[in-house]
Amino acid sequence: MTAGHVYSQAPRCARCEGRALLTKEAAQALVDESLGRLSAARCPAEDGWHVHAPTQDEK
Repeated sequence: MTAGHVYSQAPRCARCEGRALLTKEAAQALVDESLGRLSAARCPAEDGWHVHAPTQDEK
């Protein structure tokens, strides 16, 4: 299963704007596949990880 498929099938976090709630390994696979254009961060509300595109301020 590809990282993108895992992302699309992942449960969504209601407290984090509906972001996919991933395992650390799945989040890292997406970061790797994006060649670093995405970042992974631990979810502050649930037990899991989110990926997102960093803003200009975060780069």
